[in-house]
Amino acid sequence: MKTSKLFIALICAVFSVQSYAGFLIEPYAGYGTIATTTDVPSDDNETEAGAFVGGRLGYSFLLVSAGIDYNTGSAGDYDRTSTSAFVGVDLPILLRFYGKYTFSSDLENSDNDFDYDFKSGYAVGVGFTGLPFVSLNLEAGAEKYEVEVLGQDYDVDAANILATVSLPLDF
Repeated sequence: MKTSKLFIALICAVFSVQSYAGFLIEPYAGYGTIATTTDVPSDDNETEAGAFVGGRLGYSFLLVSAGIDYNTGSAGDYDRTSTSAFVGVDLPILLRFYGKYTFSSDLENSDNDFDYDFKSGYAVGVGFTGLPFVSLNLEAGAEKYEVEVLGQDYDVDAANILATVSLPLDF
């Protein structure tokens, strides 16, 4: 009798936990800046602003979500496209926090034909979820590239700040 009650409780717990899990689709659009620093014989610094669009595709479970983030956009002379893995936590106090590890990024500058080789990148963000259906997000990130100029390799650091509006959809 005790074993059957324990089994029934376990079945109820498993099915109630699964009801909180779901497929996450979150398109977003926003405005941001890219600030680059190139370690050439004299430091070359640029800051450009522009529009970005992207989306997150993943899985959410209770307060935690994880998946893939893809975004693309143009800021001045720069075109940037990146793909990242993200993990987020939705707090019950109308806030959510997330972190991204960028594993692929493409940076192009229309002023030159240099090939920017991606090295590493990350981003952290916070979102306000108090509005119906939408989330207001602020994200800061950094990426490292390497560029070859006249046979010499130089490091390029790109810092970005994005303010986005997203539509998180859980299925």
